[in-house]
Parts: sequence; C-alpha cells; structure tokens
Amino acid sequence: AVVGRGQGIEQIRLVSARMSSVAAFALPSEPVVAARVVSPLAEPSYLLRGSALAAAETPAAGTQAKRPAAFAAAAAVAATGALAAGRHRRRNAAAAARRRGVRQLLRVATLEKPMIKEENGKILREDLRNIAIIAHVDHGKTTLTDALMKQTREENGGKEQASMDSNQIESERGITILAKNAALTYKGVKVNIIDTPGHADFGGEVERILNMADACLLLVDAQEGPMPQTKFVLRKALELKKKVIVCINKVDKPSSRPDWVLDTTFDLFVSLGASDELCEFPVVYASGFNGVASRDCPTKLEENLFPILDLVLEEVPSPVVDKAEPLQMLISNLDYDDYMGRISIGRVVSGGIKVGQEVGFMYGEDGEMRKATISKLWEFKGNSRSPVEEVMGGDICAFTGMDDVTIGDTVVDINSPKALPPIEVEEPTVIMEFGVNLSPLAGQEKKSTKLTSTMIKNRLEKEVLTNLALRVEPGSTSESFKVKGRGTLQLGILIENMRREGFELMIGAPKVILRQDPETGKKQEPYEEAVIEVPTEYQGVVLEEMQKKAAVMKTMEPGSIENSVVMTFEIPTSKLIGMQGKFMSRTKGTAVLNSRFSHWGEHKPETKLRDRGSVVATASGKATTYALLSMKTRGSFFIEPAEEVYEGMCVGIHNKETDIEINISKEKKVTNVRAQGTAAESIPPKVQMSIDDYLGHMDTDEMLEVTPGPLRLLKKNSKALKKR
Repeated sequence: AVVGRGQGIEQIRLVSARMSSVAAFALPSEPVVAARVVSPLAEPSYLLRGSALAAAETPAAGTQAKRPAAFAAAAAVAATGALAAGRHRRRNAAAAARRRGVRQLLRVATLEKPMIKEENGKILREDLRNIAIIAHVDHGKTTLTDALMKQTREENGGKEQASMDSNQIESERGITILAKNAALTYKGVKVNIIDTPGHADFGGEVERILNMADACLLLVDAQEGPMPQTKFVLRKALELKKKVIVCINKVDKPSSRPDWVLDTTFDLFVSLGASDELCEFPVVYASGFNGVASRDCPTKLEENLFPILDLVLEEVPSPVVDKAEPLQMLISNLDYDDYMGRISIGRVVSGGIKVGQEVGFMYGEDGEMRKATISKLWEFKGNSRSPVEEVMGGDICAFTGMDDVTIGDTVVDINSPKALPPIEVEEPTVIMEFGVNLSPLAGQEKKSTKLTSTMIKNRLEKEVLTNLALRVEPGSTSESFKVKGRGTLQLGILIENMRREGFELMIGAPKVILRQDPETGKKQEPYEEAVIEVPTEYQGVVLEEMQKKAAVMKTMEPGSIENSVVMTFEIPTSKLIGMQGKFMSRTKGTAVLNSRFSHWGEHKPETKLRDRGSVVATASGKATTYALLSMKTRGSFFIEPAEEVYEGMCVGIHNKETDIEINISKEKKVTNVRAQGTAAESIPPKVQMSIDDYLGHMDTDEMLEVTPGPLRLLKKNSKALKKR
C-alpha cells in the first residue's frame, strides 16, 4: 500500500504484483464518500463504502497513520472485491485483446474534486468537457442526447428539457438537419454536447462543429454496423486527431450483433489510417430509447446512461487554455433573432469574453479587422441559453453585437489580434436554379406572401451565412439564381423551408457540377459510394437498375437481418439522382439506400434520367372526370377532378418512355341520345409526390412550381408561362 497526499484529498493506491487490481479511495482531509476499485482490463467493477473506509481514517491530516491494521484490512477488502467482481470480465477482455492484437492500457480511477488548475502558464479546465456526437443517419444521436438531458435534469435545475430536434421539419422527418448545442452538469462537471446531422448532404455541419469539441462520441447501430456516413464523420474526426469514444447503440434490438459491430468498427479505424493510440478506443454499450447503458457487457445494462457520462469524464481531455495568449474565438455557427439580430456561436480558445467588451473580428490572418461591442452573452444550459456576464477560455458561448459576422471569423483582442485559420469544408456537388414563379396560377394561394426576386435573393443570402456548404450565384436571367449544395436532400430541405415561409419559386432540375482535372484537363464529375440493403428476393432488381446506370459493384455481404444482402457500388452522382424513389417502388419499399461523396472521376456520357415520360396538358382549365377516366389506362396522374391546370403542365406519368399530350380539361359532349348504361368506373387515386420525389423524378426539360399549397411540374417551353 502506498500512501500519498494531494491538494485536499489523500489517496491510497493498492497495486498487486501483476497489476490485477487497483484500489483508490479518499482519506479524511475531506469527507469520504466512496472508494472505487478498477480492473485494468475492464471498467470500474467494485465500490467500497461505509465501514471499510471508516476503519481507514486517521486521527488528523498531516500525521502518520496510527492504525496500520485498519489500512491493511481496507486494502485487503478492496483487492479481494476487485478480483472477485472482475474475474470473468478480465478473461473476456483479454481474449478480445488477443483477437485484435492490441495491448490494453492500464488506468487508475481516482475521486478528485473538479477544479481549474494552472500549470506552466496553462489553465486546465477540469470543470468542463466539450464533446460532439457523430454518427450515420438514424443511428440514434438525438434520442440518446434527449435521454441524457432528461436523466441529468435534477443536476441542471430540475427543468424538463425539450427535444433536440425542435425544428418542425426535423420532427416530421425524424432526422437532424441543423447542428445544435446543449449542456448538462454531471458530478459537478459541465459537459457541452453538440448534436450533429447524420446525413451526408449536411456534412458541412459536421466539419465545422468538430472544431468546437475536444473529443467525439461515435454512435454505431448494434445491428447495421458502420455505414457510409459513419466513415465520413469518423474520417473527419481522425483528420483533426480528436479522441473517439465508440458507443454501440440500440443493443436492445432482437437482431443486434454488438461483437460483430465492434470488430468491423475496429477494422474501419485501421482502414482510415488511425494511429495505434486512436485505435485503442473505449467502448460503451447503450440503448438510447430505453435510457440504459453499460461499459462491460451489452446484455447486462445498468438502469441509466450514467456509464456514458462516466466514460466522458474519464476519456475526454479537459480544455487547456494558454494563459499568455490573447482572446481568440472561432465563430462556428450563427443564429438569428428578429429583435437582437445575428447571434454568433463558437468556442473561446484563449482569453475571455465579457459583456460590454470591445472586440475585433478577422477572417484569417490577412483579413481586415472590424470592431464591435459585446451587447449580450450566453452560455448553454440544457437545450436553452442562459445569460452570463463573462465566459472563460475553453467554454462554448453565444453573443450578439456584430451584424456582419460570418462563419469562420475569429473574435480577437483589438490590442493583440491573432486570427485562427478559417473553417474549410468540401465543395458542393449539385446545382439547381431558383427563380420567380412565372406560372399563370402564381400568387393565388392565401399563404403566398413572398413572390419577388429581391425577396428570394435576400432569403438565399441569409441561408448562405449559416450554411457553409451552400453557394449562391446569379442565374441565367435577372430573376433567377444558381444554388449549389451537397445533394438533393439538402436543397430540398431549403425549398421546403422557403415554401413554409410563404415563398413561391420555380425550380430547375438538379444537375451535377463538373470540373477540369488539374493534371490532364479532362472533364470530371463527382462519384459516390452507394450502399444498398435489400431482401434477397429483390437482389436482381437492384443489380438490374444499377447496371443501367453504369455502377460498379465493390462488395456484397449478408445483411443485418435474415434473408437480406448489403451491396456497395461506386456510381456517378448524376446517375444516382432519383434512384431512391425507383428502388422504393420496385422493391415495395424494402430497399434502404445510403450514399456519400467518394471522389472525382472521369465524366461519362449522360443517360436518360428515367424510363417513363410525362403526361402533358395541352389546354388550360379544370381537370374533368370524363378526361381522367378516358386516359387512366395511359398512365398515373398527379391531379384529381376539378383541379386547375394550364398548358404545358405535367399532370401525370406516361406508361411509355415518350411524353404524351392530352386535353385533361375535355368535357363530354351533350347530345339528345341517351347514354348506354355501363358499370360505374372509379378514378384511381392520384400519385402523392413530395418535393424530394419531384426532384428525383423531373427531367432536364422540366421545372417544378413550388407554392405554399400545391406543387406543379411543367415543361420549360410551356406557352402558358408569363413573359418578362
């Protein structure tokens, strides 16, 4: 037994000859709470409380121990308990270590009061942790974050916290679109949590948010394992050399396979070139939906998610602030308030920031410095912001006072300005044209309030300020704009938001962005890695469709559920547009398609986007039951009787490859001859199409009319369009 004295807490560490167990517990200079016993090949396994500790107390701090027998008894209890409680887990962990060929690190857990330390001109914020939660789409990031907030609400004031997915579209679709900040307090330590989107189209959010965190919690589905976006977010974290904690989530699924997921995740780390240190990642098993977790075994979960927070406190490095450096804060996110204006969000790297302080803003080292005064300052508490007077280095905060701030700006000291490198994100790959609605039915909706090109321009410029992955350029006319993004989902979300805000738009078909090869000068286009999971009975359908698009199969392996298969393809982005809807219809909704940007490759000749043409109206008016009944064998329709149509409007999908023109407003001629009695015919229900469905369906010679009410597809050469 070794007795040591620290600042305020004395510790005893009992180390056996072979390091088979480690015990650590506090002695009487402060109230004794518990002693924790840690197995080096597993996680804390034995908790020593009460009389055993009381027996180890000394009469007074600073004097030698007068009861060596009491010390020996307490140490013996600790060592025996550690061995008994951790024997089977050490055996399992040792087998896993041999299997992966890695050496387990030995760790000693001690109970120390969180504090702010100062060493060698550095300030160590042990009262703070900053962590980002990253994962593939629908692997449970937001559900887990909500559960953590709910279980720690007593330490955070007892208030019930709202869901992180507070945006209306996020709640409807069940996906995270915007990165959000939250904070909770656990064991006296403030933990800043940043929830990030999981879809590849919102990868720009992940890239800039990782700059605010010291470590990442990587969630992997216990059934599906690492998916395309898992590779993307992990690659970004490893490039920034962030510490990664792996959380195997949804272990309560009947078909979960956590051992296989752990092995494939380790292989993913190795394939991405992670160092030996990063490959020794800690693992925790959880079910975010049920709010339970375990650091030891996926089948024996504790009653809460505290094992995750314990692991965060142990593994996530505390923020280190250089005391000699002046104020530096990188703006990583922006928000807007109608009364206070633009709200800047970021992490204070060094120095501190106060209300009323005059600061400078610079974009890169060569940028011009602009000055402003901090008017309001907030820290994050729960899912909301709490006003404060001062924020120290290492923490994440929000403030107002600067109107022309942009993401990537550095808040600097006006007397000693030192700007940080601005945030860089990958370039967009898809372009679409937004314009004024020229339809003859424009402006007839009650909710339509924003119709002019100036309003559209201002809205797009506002979006660019908060979304680094978007670019806006002048369009082909004075009333149109070219919008570049990561994919059709990202641009579709933007269109849906504008639609709900009262905008009317005319949208062009999505196209991929081409570039010149810097070495050969040849045209290049973006390629994606597409992963499709489908029942084996539809395997041939997927292969047939991907072959038509000149996709190259990379791998094929058994799926996460019985009688399913997972296929990986390399396919140009231009050929992948619209494939999600096609797979859904041909596989009866059972295919799951995920993709991510892979590389720039050789540009291939364009192929026809779809194998069915459009049904085009030849006259304006209202659709009639007579015309729909007479044409129902020619295809399926987007409209119902009595709906307004105009010349050039696409009212349905033709059964053949070519377009067909019909007069959908034609009425039955009235004669004095009685009609022959026939069986009553019914009109098939109209095809329900969302914005995402239309973007995947529309051809290059078509446009989409977007209003707060109906969506209408039309031909670009429609004679009914208003001339400007």
